[in-house]
Amino acid sequence: MALYFAAILGIGLKFARSGRSVRQYFLGEGKTPTWVLGLSVIAAKISSLTFLALPAAAYVLDWRMFTLNVSVLPVALLAVWWVVPFFRRSEYLTAFEYLHQRFGPGARLYGAAISLLTQALRMGSVLYLVSLPVKMFTGMDTVPTMLCVGGFCTLYTVLGGIQAVVWSDVIQAIVLYLGGIAALTVMVCGIDGGLGEIFSVAMANDKFSMGPMEWDMGERTFWTVLITGATGWIGQYTSDQVLIQRYLMAKDVRQARMAGWMSAVLCLPTWGFFFFLGTALFVYYRVSPDAVAAGLPADEVFPYFILTRMPSGLVGLVLAGIISAAMGALSASLNAFATVATVDVVKPYVLRGRSDRFYAWTARALTGLGALIMLGLGLFFAQATKESFFDLFTQILGMVGGVLPAFFLLGFFDKRVDRRALWLAFAVVLACNVYLVGLTLKIFPNPLGLHIHPYWISTLMTIAMLALGFLFARTSRGHRG
Repeated sequence: MALYFAAILGIGLKFARSGRSVRQYFLGEGKTPTWVLGLSVIAAKISSLTFLALPAAAYVLDWRMFTLNVSVLPVALLAVWWVVPFFRRSEYLTAFEYLHQRFGPGARLYGAAISLLTQALRMGSVLYLVSLPVKMFTGMDTVPTMLCVGGFCTLYTVLGGIQAVVWSDVIQAIVLYLGGIAALTVMVCGIDGGLGEIFSVAMANDKFSMGPMEWDMGERTFWTVLITGATGWIGQYTSDQVLIQRYLMAKDVRQARMAGWMSAVLCLPTWGFFFFLGTALFVYYRVSPDAVAAGLPADEVFPYFILTRMPSGLVGLVLAGIISAAMGALSASLNAFATVATVDVVKPYVLRGRSDRFYAWTARALTGLGALIMLGLGLFFAQATKESFFDLFTQILGMVGGVLPAFFLLGFFDKRVDRRALWLAFAVVLACNVYLVGLTLKIFPNPLGLHIHPYWISTLMTIAMLALGFLFARTSRGHRG
C-alpha cells in the first residue's frame, strides 16, 4: 500500500512543472501513448462504483443493472468515428464551447452547470463507496476516511494536472483488475463445487436475470434499463469532459479513435466481471451463511467479505484495488470539474482578460473547490436510505441529469434549430421535468395516475426535447423553408 501511494504521488510531482499554461494543464502536450489513454478512460469509468456498487447490485438483486452498459459499444462506435474527429478539428478545450458557438452563451452555461453537477455527484458517490471498506479495515470514522482519500487524490491532481491523472490511471487500472481477480479466486475456492456450483445456485435463484421483459415504465424492466442506459452513454460520449479531454490529448484523430474504442471494448467485460463477482458473493453466503453479512446493507457485504474471509496477504491487494478504482475516477472528475469551471465559467464570465498562467492557477484552486463539494456529497450519500447505492445514484441522475444530450444532437444534426426553437423546447421540457420529479418525491398531485420510474425522467425529457426542438424549428414564424 505504501509503495502504491508513493508511486502515485511521484507521478504528480513529476508532472508538477509541466502544466504552466491552461492547455498544458488540461490537455498535456500530445505525447501520451494510445494504450495509456485507453487505460485512463477505463480507470475513469471503472471507479469504486464498479468495484463495490456493481457487486452490491448483483448481490441484492440480479444482473438487470448490467443492461445499462450493453449499449456502450454501438454508441462508442458512432462516437469514435464522428464525435472524436469533430472535437479534434474544433480545438475546443471543452464540449460546451461548441454550444456557445452554436446556440449562444446560455446554452454553454447550461451545459457547464449540468456537467459540474454530474461530476460532483460522481465524485461524492465514489468517495462514499471507497470510505466503506477503508472505514471497516482501519476503524476510522467516515469523515477522516473521506478526508484522507479525497485529500491525497486532490493533491496529486492539483500538482500534475491531466498528465498526472492519466499516467496514474494506468497503475490504478492494473491494481483494480488484480484486486478483483484475487477476491473472485478466494470465493471460488471457498465454495464446494467451485464455478459450477456458483452457476447452479445463481441460476436456481434467478440471479442472472436481466429483469422483466415486459414494457412497464414504472418498473426497472429490461427495456427501462436498456433505453435509459443508451441515453446516458450518448450524453457521456458527446459531452462528458473526462472523455473529451482524452480525445483532445491524443496526438491525432487515429490515436484518439483507437483509445476510445479500446476503452469501450474493455469496459464491457470489466463490468460483467464485477457483476459476476456480486453473484459469486451471493452464492458464497448462500452456501456458507453468515448472520453478520445477512444483516449488513448490500454495499457493505463485499467489504465485510474482504475483511473476514480473504487471506491477510491478499487484503492489502484488494484494498489497494478498491482505493485505486476510486482514485482513478476521482482524479479524472476533479480535473474535468476544474476544466469546465475555468474554461466555461471563470474565464469568459467572471475573471476576463487575465494571463494564461493566472487561469492555470485558478484551475488548481477550483480543483480544491471540487474536493470540498465532493466531501459534502459523500457525507450526504452516507446518510441516504437505499436498496443499493447504484440504484440510488441512477435514480438521482435520472431526475437531475437534464437534457444535455439533446442540445448536442440538435446542434449536430439539425441545422434548422436556432436559439429560439431550442429555448422554447427547453422551457416546456423543464416544466415537465420539474413536475415528474415532484411526482417522484410525492410533492405534486397525480390526477392522471402516472407511474414513471425515476430512471426514465431524464431520458423522456431528452426525447421530448429532440421532438419539440425539431417541431419548433419548423413552425417558427421567422423560419424560411
